[in-house]
Amino acid sequence: MVCISYGVRKQSHFKLILSKPNHIKIYGHRGARGDLPENTLRSFKYLFENNISAYETDIVLSKDLVPIINHDFRLNPALTKDSEGDWIKSDDIKIYNLTYEQLSKFTIGSINKKSKYGRKFYNQKSLPEQEIPKLSDLLELSSRNILDGLLINLEIKSTPIEDNLTPKPDIMAKLIINEVNKFKLRDNVIYSSFDWRILREIKTLDPKIPRAYLTSKKRGKIYDKSPWLDLMPVYDKNNLGLPKLVKKLGGNAWHPRHKDIKRQDVRISHDEGLPVNVWTVNEENDMMRMIDYGVDGIMTDYPLRLKELCERKNIRWF
Repeated sequence: MVCISYGVRKQSHFKLILSKPNHIKIYGHRGARGDLPENTLRSFKYLFENNISAYETDIVLSKDLVPIINHDFRLNPALTKDSEGDWIKSDDIKIYNLTYEQLSKFTIGSINKKSKYGRKFYNQKSLPEQEIPKLSDLLELSSRNILDGLLINLEIKSTPIEDNLTPKPDIMAKLIINEVNKFKLRDNVIYSSFDWRILREIKTLDPKIPRAYLTSKKRGKIYDKSPWLDLMPVYDKNNLGLPKLVKKLGGNAWHPRHKDIKRQDVRISHDEGLPVNVWTVNEENDMMRMIDYGVDGIMTDYPLRLKELCERKNIRWF
């Protein structure tokens, strides 16, 4: 079992359980976007109703520094309608250019079935139109639905290669951590990011705050001294690959893209004492392959599909 322990109050001590021997942790990815519109409050409530105690979601900031639940730096035309109820046409409406009051004029809750995204998730159910949620809305919902083993993975969206999409990493880290602390959910949260500068800032604020290091080979983010990896050398004689580098940086988990890893990568990570949580795994054969590799957690758009697979195959999950 891999736990993260830190003092919360003078007379208390907390353990965040990231892994259990011979168990799989099921994470609803962006809520449960295979079944319901992504990053909506209803999608997260759906997880709680089905006893899925872990979820992953994405945080960006508005112009007035309000943490917003949204996967992209820009509003997605396949998911977003304007104040007239029409699908937005522009794919370059930057969230960081708009105040939350301006963002609240847009609505989400359904999917444009004619879009590439809509064709991918054609079975997704529609919801009544609703505002783009703030992080505080989701944290309030979570605080009212505390499940045994509740684990919230907050992915902080930031980029080192494009200007004017987010505040500086130190500002983002402080704002988001403070928001979590307002709802007394520090005990239930692990922070992740592809932009490792964010994770460095969190470590500077408090090295005991759990951090997970996201990686993806698909978009060319992984190479020696990549800006995404905070200019760190990946393959020098001292690091010898990503799990060792994550461990060297004090990380608490490694979150690789599932198509990027092999069984030996999981073994190396476990040798370093690092849980491996993979994303985004939607097909049963891929789920079984990851379970066979020995990963600790699986992030999926279809958490009930994974839950049913585990129960059918007598695989323990939490």
